[in-house]
Amino acid sequence: MADTQEQAGEVATEKQILLEEARLLIGDMVNLQGQSGDAVERYSVRLIGMSKGRSVLVTSPMIDGKYLLMREGQGFILRAFSGKNAYAFSTQILKSVNTPYPYLHLAYPREVRSLVVRKGARAAVRVICVISSCEGEPMQIPGTIVNLSIGGAQMVLKQPLGEKGQRLVIKFKVVVNGIEALLEVQGIIRAINVDRSGETDTPHQLGIQFMDVSAEESIPLLAFVYHELLEQSLGT
Repeated sequence: MADTQEQAGEVATEKQILLEEARLLIGDMVNLQGQSGDAVERYSVRLIGMSKGRSVLVTSPMIDGKYLLMREGQGFILRAFSGKNAYAFSTQILKSVNTPYPYLHLAYPREVRSLVVRKGARAAVRVICVISSCEGEPMQIPGTIVNLSIGGAQMVLKQPLGEKGQRLVIKFKVVVNGIEALLEVQGIIRAINVDRSGETDTPHQLGIQFMDVSAEESIPLLAFVYHELLEQSLGT
């Protein structure tokens, strides 16, 4: 975690603020991460209200179209992002209400950790991808993206592929707040390296610069990168 936070510090500014200073809007999607148990529970819910010093109101989590039964006193980390700002604070369920619809009263935080993400921020990830073409030649080469920004990525492969300056098409899936997006992005190989330690079965590394990312793809890509930076930099 220390290395991740050090890396994130190069691309982000973190400070403590009050919740009312956060740029959150009613209707925004936020994430609740459980603080107890071995399994990490994450739920996407919607912000529906705030009463200063009293409680934060969010919809009850749903899975497969059914509301979950939530236990009062259960602790969470609430995470949210808006534009280039990301926020996180510890909270717990004060009250679970079922009428007129299921929603939760969460404890109002004394302070919120705020992260302002700078341009070029890179998130450490593990995203399965497929290279579907190189220099116009169709192929299906699997790989893993291990470092991602809105402008490019570092990926690892089992086999060597391409040369510097060649163009690729990369397909990969991102998920933010339960919403899934399949991206197909063009890129140029800017760096090629090989891990000769013998400690990995994916020793071939490519540094990719994204090119001509469409507006439809840049929005989920941006949201995913900021979400991952929020998880890593404001994690516990």
